[in-house]
This record gives sequence, structure tokens and C-alpha cells, in this order.
Amino acid sequence: MGKVGILTEKPSAAGKFAAALGGMSGTFEGTEYVIVHASGHLLELKDPAAMVPAPLSEKYKSWDLAYLPWNAADFRWEREVRRRVSGKKLVTDPGAERLLGNLQETLSTCETVCNAADLDPTGEGSLLGWEIVEYLGLEGKKLERMEFLDETPPSLRKAFLNRRPVTSIESEGDYRKADFRSKWDMLSMQFTRAATKLSGSDIVVRNGRLKSAMVVIVGDGLDAHQGYVKKPFYENRFRDENNVTYTDPEIDRFENKSDVPGGLESSPVVHDGTTRKKTGPPRLIDLAALSSLLSKKGFAAKKVLETYQKMYEAEVVSYPRTEDKFISIEQFNELLPLVDKIAAVVGVDPAALSHRGPRKTHIKSGGAHGANRPGPNVPQSLADVAENFGELGKEIYELLAKNYLTMLAPDYEYDQHRGHVAKYPSFVGSLNVPAVLGWKGVFVIEDDEPDDDDAPSGAKALGTLAKPFVHEGFPARPPHPTMGWLMKQLEKRRVGTASTLTSTYAEVTNNATGKALMIEKRGKITLSVLGELNHRILPGTRIGDLSITEKVFEQMAQIESGAAAAPDYLALVEDLVRHDLEKMKANVSRLPVELKERMAKAGVTRVPVENITLPPALHFTHGDTVATTAKRVFCGHRFTDAEVAALLAGQIIEITAISPKSGRPFTCKGTLETGVTEKGYPFVGFKPQFEERPPRTDLVSGVWKGKKVEFKGRGWGANAHWAGKDFTEQELAKLLAGETIEFEATSREGKKYTAKGALAVSTHNGYKNFGFTLKFDNRAPATKPRKRKVSR
Repeated sequence: MGKVGILTEKPSAAGKFAAALGGMSGTFEGTEYVIVHASGHLLELKDPAAMVPAPLSEKYKSWDLAYLPWNAADFRWEREVRRRVSGKKLVTDPGAERLLGNLQETLSTCETVCNAADLDPTGEGSLLGWEIVEYLGLEGKKLERMEFLDETPPSLRKAFLNRRPVTSIESEGDYRKADFRSKWDMLSMQFTRAATKLSGSDIVVRNGRLKSAMVVIVGDGLDAHQGYVKKPFYENRFRDENNVTYTDPEIDRFENKSDVPGGLESSPVVHDGTTRKKTGPPRLIDLAALSSLLSKKGFAAKKVLETYQKMYEAEVVSYPRTEDKFISIEQFNELLPLVDKIAAVVGVDPAALSHRGPRKTHIKSGGAHGANRPGPNVPQSLADVAENFGELGKEIYELLAKNYLTMLAPDYEYDQHRGHVAKYPSFVGSLNVPAVLGWKGVFVIEDDEPDDDDAPSGAKALGTLAKPFVHEGFPARPPHPTMGWLMKQLEKRRVGTASTLTSTYAEVTNNATGKALMIEKRGKITLSVLGELNHRILPGTRIGDLSITEKVFEQMAQIESGAAAAPDYLALVEDLVRHDLEKMKANVSRLPVELKERMAKAGVTRVPVENITLPPALHFTHGDTVATTAKRVFCGHRFTDAEVAALLAGQIIEITAISPKSGRPFTCKGTLETGVTEKGYPFVGFKPQFEERPPRTDLVSGVWKGKKVEFKGRGWGANAHWAGKDFTEQELAKLLAGETIEFEATSREGKKYTAKGALAVSTHNGYKNFGFTLKFDNRAPATKPRKRKVSR
């Protein structure tokens, strides 16, 4: 048998295979192999305009709504090396290009290429590997797929020996479904173009299956929260001396307290029994849940992903983008010897971890990476984690470790006491009294704790006598949207993996470029102006409805099974776009005026440019283009009708405008003049004219700390609180040499003092200034002269 090239999807996976098989290359059980790796998706679909016939290229490049919807049959569906942003340009990623070259060189020497990328519900791992094989033209080699339950050495060795032959890439169902999803998402660019153009936004209004759903869910949640009206209701209840409340589930509620029927009397409490109950530890948290908990402490999802990835690469934590909710018995056994060490790091008493056998609720076969948990490289302390990965890394490790350790603690047990009011048996109450703290003594996630305002604190049993009272209650206010709340809404609909939800959330809340759709502050979410615009555009659209993602997932399953073909489902996107165009047009026509004003203020839309129409005699031609107008506003100043008439007559006018840099007013004279932009377009505009200032004679030039500098050296301090000072040649030489000089000065009050100072760089209003700075000695008067910072 010839050499087998094992293609893994990332360096860390390649390392685990090497540890299992005995090296990055060699022979295992008689089979020669070499291990290579990608680094995530090295390829991506080309730009739409590059995948259609040349005559259609301009149509697909244009954002003109007349060219929507697209015809999916027009596309050749080709991939290219992934790109990244460099400066303000999108360029080919040199790292990906280099890695593909290395893969080509190594895999071309192999008789067999084995896709050993991850197994996941969306098929992304399969797509990632097979698209590389296709791009490198290696389909003619023997193809194999390696499938493993987890990344422990026994599982990887077993997977290597049980490699599955692949007849063709297209025959792989998980490849077909992931390929379909990537094409569908590329077609969803149409929804973004439609929303952006229809709204008149100067910033791209990003829409996609998950982005749009998130905006709709959060926007609707904010509307419900902010529209809540606190309207009380009243009803009869009983309470005993231990503050246990007794209620009747069927009792009537009233809007007015005076309408509540009276006549109830105090009555003994009848104890109906006590039952010992128990609950097992919570499930292992996924990346979305982890990120949600950390968002409450002010850590952005983007930073959580970045930090977690670094910790994973150091094997301090497990694989970040797992969808597994359980771990395998092999993974359980791998960490079991490290439990006490992990507990010591996070301050958990090992004696509390007495349930060290595998729990059926947490241990299952299947999956590849297992649920999120601590890694095999246990740190010395949380301080050690903080030193290497920052405060966020410390928080991540503590949450993951304590959550994992709960699995090894006993069940939480409590006694539930039940009773009713003797004279009014329909009024019942209960009290839960902790008996065995169990896993709750290790770690409790805040969201898991019941929210019961009527639960008594410290009571050990029901009381003996219940007294009636009129309870005032309020309908629960819809919660303010948080990341955790949003993730729960999405999880209910099964519209994406935890890692996909987290990365999409990180994208829509990343405001580094001012394009965030949502703003997160300590876990609470609001919509940005751009997000609010999108929320008002999306009602009634298909792309804004979670059911579209559910439908896409159903189509993916059909394509994976071979019951349907991708082109048939991709063709359906055309009708979705056509439908949403009409809905968006109607929604845009109803945008509130106040939102439009906020959009303009936030720079989402620009204030229309007001122009002066030029007479033919003032038209300016350059090349094939003619400038027929001039802007009516210059640096915040709008020319009056009289000023416009003067400018058109060729006269010089004087105006007061606002500096765009400093925000300060300035006065200048000017007239209309012609010019050509950097791109070669002609224009006519107001040209300010400033009076020439006489050259300064008080500046001294020289070299200070290896840099050429200029500072005020003659007549310095003439307008300050001290007497004017002309530095001598000797003093100037000392200052440029970095020395401190001193001289006698006089304060405003006429008092003499010794002034000391040296050349220094200071900052004023955000700008760096260079000049002489005073340092006063102990003999300075009580009222010290102000320092004078001198600009270059």
C-alpha cells in the first residue's frame, strides 16, 4: 500500500494525530503515512461578479435594485484562496496561500488522500477538507475519510485503521449539505444589498439568516421590555409565621384592591407530608453559555473567542468550537487523574468530589471533541492563568473547571414540605429545605437558580397558623435582552451550533468600525441606530424570520440524504428575495421621523448635499466630464442668497466658518475656483484665501534627543505671569543637550523666584507640543505662576 496523506483541519489536530500514531510521518501498523494540516477554511466562494459569464459581471457587481433577484443558475460556484482585510483593501491571505502550496507539495507525493477533518452536524469539517482536495486537483488520487469519536489516542488510532474509502467527493452527504449552505449564504447577500439601498444607508445594513434573526429577536424583546406597563393585580393569599405563602391556583384576580372579597379567617396549617427530592449536576456549558456568563462581567464575545482559542492552543482548555453536549468515557478517564489538581487551582475541596464514576447524564459515545472542559495542561494557579491569558482567561478557566467538577459531586438533595390551609384547603403551599448541598456546594450558575420572590429565607418547616392577606402582584415585565436570553431563544429553534451562534453574535456586536447592529454593555443588549433601522425594515420578511433557517436546515438534511439536489433549493432563494424587496419597500416608507433624524446624526445616512446651479459661463470641463454645480455649504457655513449672487458674479466674499479639525470658528475670504479631484473629476468650489502671516523671529531650531525641533527661544514668556525671557546661546545649547537650566523670574505680584526648566514634550487637546516647561523650586511664592506650554 502506498503512502497515505492525512489532512487535518488545524495544527492542534495534526499534533494529536502525531501523538497517537508516533510522529508527523512514519509507519503505523504497516501503513506509511504523513500528517498535514490546514488552518480553518483556506478557501471561500468567489465574489458573485467573478462567478458569472462576462456579460453578466456588471449586473452582479452593481447594487442597483433593478438587478435583483439573482438567478442562481448563472453561477459557476468557484472557490478562491480566502481573503483578509489589509488596510482598507481586501487582499489574498498570504498565509493561506503559502499553506496551500505546502499541502500541494506534500499530498501530491501520496497515493491516498484521507480527509481527517472534524465531524460536526453542519458538515463544515467535511467541506473544509474536500474543498482543498478539489482546489489542488487531487480528486484523481485514492480518497478516504477518517471518522473518530474523540481525539484521544485510542480513538485516533482506531480511526486510522478503519479509514473509509470514498468513491467521489460529491458522493459524501455531509460535504453536499455544507456546500449547499455556503452557497445559500452567499445568495443571501441580496438581502443585505436590498436593505442597504432601500434605506438609503451609507453603511452596509448586514442581513443573513442568523444576523437578521438576532436583530428581530432583540428588537422585539426591547419593544416588549420598554413597552411594559406596570399594572397591579390583587388576590387573596395566606402566609404562616415562617413566611410560607399559600395560594389558590384557581382564585380570581382583581384590578382594584377594594374589589377583593373579604371574610377569610386565620386557620391552622395542615402538613400534607415531606418528600426527599434530588437533582443532578447541570450539563456541561457550551461556548454560547460560557460567553453569555462572561458578558455579564463586561467581556465581549469576540474577546472570549480569541482568548479561548489561545488557551486551547496551549491545551489549558478543550476545543472551542465543539457542538457536543457530552464527553466520552475516554475523555472522562483522561481527566480523572487530574481532578484534584484542577480542584486545587479553582479552590474546590477535593473531598466534595466524591462521585468519581461516570454519570450517564454527562458521558455518552459520539462526537469528536467532547463538551467544553479543562484541558490536560493544568495550570499552577489562577494567577498563572491570568499572567498568561489575562483576567478573561482566568474567568474562562474558573467557570469551565467548576462547571466540570460539579459532575463529580453528589446530587443536590432537599426536603419538600407540603401543606394546605385547614379551613380553605384549595390554598396550598410548599417549602424546600436543603438537605445535602452536593454539587451546589461546588458551583451554581446564576441563571439556574429559581427566581421566587415569595420563597422564605432560613425556614426549616411549615408554620402552624396561616393568616389571610391581600397580595399585590404585577405581571412579569419582559426581560431586557441579554446575550444569555438571546442564545436561549435561538437554541430553542435549533438554528445553529453554539460556536456559530457565538461567532455571529461577536460579529454583530463588534463596533470597531462603527458598523455594529447591536451594542452590548455588561451582558445587556440594545440596538445601534443601524440595528434599529434594520429592525424596522425586517417585519414580514423571510430573512428576518427564524423559520427560514429552520427550512434551510431541513433542506440540508434532504440534500445530505440524497433525496434532493442543491440547485433545486438554491433556485427558491429568488422568490424569497422578490418577496422581501416588496416588504422592505413598504417598511421603509413607514420609518419614524425621529429614527431618520438619528440616522443622519449618527452618520448612517448623509444630509443631502445642497448645490449652487452654475450658469453655463462658469461650467468647468475636464476630459469628458463637466462640473455644472458647486456646493452651497463650506465648513458648516451655508452661503446666503446675497453671497451666492456675489460668488456667481466672480466677487470675493468674507465668511465665518467652523474648522472641521478643532471645531473652532475662523474667518476667511474667498471666491469660486475650479479644480480637479485626485480621481480626475472636475469641480467648482469655494476657495478660501488667508492672509500671509509674517515669519516668526522668536523660534529656535536645533537637534534634541536625535530629532530636529523648533521651539520659542527668544522673547519667551513675555505674556506669562513671569518676566519675558530671552534664552542666551549658552542656555539654548544646554536645553538642546537635555539639561535643566535655571534663571531669576518675577511673578505677576512682582515677587522674585528661581525658575527651573527643560525642554519636554507635552500633550494639549490631544496634540503633542514641544517646548520649554518650567519646574518651580520650594522658594516659589504661594501663588505659583502658571506653566506655559509652547507649541512648535
